[in-house]
Amino acid sequence: MGEPKQLLPVHGRPLLETALAAACESQLDEVLVVLGAHADEIRRSVRLGRARVVINPDYAQGMSTSLKAGIAALGINVARAVVILGDQPDVSAEIVDRLLETQAVSGLPAAALSFDGLLHPPAVLARELWSDIDALEGDVGCRALVRAHPELVAAVAADRPGGHPIDIDTREDFERLAADPA
Repeated sequence: MGEPKQLLPVHGRPLLETALAAACESQLDEVLVVLGAHADEIRRSVRLGRARVVINPDYAQGMSTSLKAGIAALGINVARAVVILGDQPDVSAEIVDRLLETQAVSGLPAAALSFDGLLHPPAVLARELWSDIDALEGDVGCRALVRAHPELVAAVAADRPGGHPIDIDTREDFERLAADPA
């Protein structure tokens, strides 16, 4: 994109701040934000709320390293984690809470959003799945994990019109979001 996408302005604030606000407003006991490239600039520009920063020095090796860094930073008493991507501005505290509740009630070790029958983050991952994260390499993350084991995942249907998540991966994605008056 030529600039840190976490800092792109979405509805009057940086993109990452939107995801962090949802996490901080949810029922989560603890919120971590994993930063890699441009970490200092992001820290200066984004209101982190109650989030604790974890630095991923291996970020250039792909998103799997950020997922591993975040999981490694959790305490031994943490039973489950919610993985929220910083580039999905439609994620809300209500979605996070619904995922937590669905996973707890289902008895399954994971819960994730479902769009057109495909599982996507954000996702809840119980500790029993964390060892599978160690096997991930390169630019893959939570999405690959939940799709590899759909039988272990309680699906939560997305509310979004059209059923597709907004993921800001390209300049075109950002321009499409910026044109949306919501």
